[in-house]
Formats: sequence, structure tokens, C-alpha cells
Amino acid sequence: MSIRCVVVTPERTELDRVVDSIVLPMYDGELGIKRGRAAMIGRLGYGQMRLQTDTGTETFFIDGGFAQVEKDVVSVLTSRALPGKSLNVGTAETELSTALSAPASTPQQQQLKAAAVMRARGLLRTAARES
Repeated sequence: MSIRCVVVTPERTELDRVVDSIVLPMYDGELGIKRGRAAMIGRLGYGQMRLQTDTGTETFFIDGGFAQVEKDVVSVLTSRALPGKSLNVGTAETELSTALSAPASTPQQQQLKAAAVMRARGLLRTAARES
């Protein structure tokens, strides 16, 4: 039993492959998807997407966005999808440090900072799981 996973960023289609199951980082937790899942649309969070295949588990950092499940096709629309094996904990820690030190004196800056911190923490969690 398999499902198709398509990951699209603004630049290109990052991934289009058949997998056994998918775990997505949703805004409010993780969502596991297998063949026969009911149709849905959901808001993605910042974190690790796991693809289970015949050869093992493949991971990606997903940088927010939206996911749609329809007829055993999972479409992931995200601003960035990075292969888990390409992530580095040190780089992720630096990104988190930069986000935490960003100014936040206006409501708009506070909102941007909060999003940057959430993104960097998701990246760091994903990088730490890979190491």
C-alpha cells in the first residue's frame, strides 16, 4: 500500500515520490498519513517530515506552509524543504541565536521575531534528530 508525496517550494518541486507513510509537522502537532486517509487541508508547522519507504525513513525540514491530502496524494506547499541529512546542529543553533536577538519593539517586529524563533527551533529539533 502506498501514497504519493509531492513537496513544492516557490522555486521548484522538491520531491515527487511514492511512499508507504508520511508524518507531517502540523502547526499543532504531528499528523501521520497512510493510504486511505480522508481528504483534508491543514496548516504546517516548522519541523521534521518523515517519509517511510521500502528502504527506510527519509527526513526533511519543512518550513511551514500547507498540506493537502486527497485520493492518496499528499501535497506539501512550503517555503523551504531541506533534506535531513544536509542539516547541521551548529548552523541551526546560530539561526536560533540570531532569531532570539532580533529586535522586537513594535508589534510587527514581535510577530516576525516569534515566527523566526519558531522556525529556528523547528530546524534545531530536526537537525538534532538527524545527528
